[in-house]
Amino acid sequence: MALRAKTKLGFIDGSIKRSTSHKVDYLNWEKADSMVMACIINSANPNLHGSISRAATARDVWLDLEERFAQTNAPRIHQLWCSLCLMEQEPYTSVIEFYTKFKTLIDELNEQQPLPECTCRASKELSQREEDHRVHLFLGSLDNERFAHVKATIINTDTLPSLRRTFNFILREKTRFTAEKERNNKVESGSAFYSFRTSKQKGRDGSKLKCDHCGKVGHTKSKCFELVGYPC
Repeated sequence: MALRAKTKLGFIDGSIKRSTSHKVDYLNWEKADSMVMACIINSANPNLHGSISRAATARDVWLDLEERFAQTNAPRIHQLWCSLCLMEQEPYTSVIEFYTKFKTLIDELNEQQPLPECTCRASKELSQREEDHRVHLFLGSLDNERFAHVKATIINTDTLPSLRRTFNFILREKTRFTAEKERNNKVESGSAFYSFRTSKQKGRDGSKLKCDHCGKVGHTKSKCFELVGYPC
């Protein structure tokens, strides 16, 4: 990325050739090539400096590193696929956190297994199929209790949305679910408070009653134990 930002990527991919036509051009090329070599060496592990610092050009340094480290990492690919297939959203994990973790694994898998570059129709269909696979993996790993409705809506569409749009749908459903839950909690709290106040009010009203026979408060003459008898 740093080399691309400085338009120096051609020194490592071979597109910028060494100039031999003019001395000034060669000096400029040599200066830029040395800068790229220094950038690579400073970015590499210090243990590698002894084996790459004596290379003649930045291209030689890059080819040396590529031959040693640019290998297909089959165990890592296997691990990524296992992690994606076995992922499940934990109850305490937010949708944003879960999507970030899922997208990180997907991006790394794409780096390990990039699609072949092609502009034909078959390539576009293959790319769409890969995107559909990601959407199915993401939906399958979400909490079914909270997102069953929106998951069914997305799956039943004629053309599946992209992974980003799917995440947007899920996020909106999460917002709706949270708002509905808060509203229900407020209703339940209000009902409980009303019941408590009603019971308390009844207690206060009962304490104002006074018996005309015995003169005690809390009951009337018709319920006075001295007249109707005490319970056994």
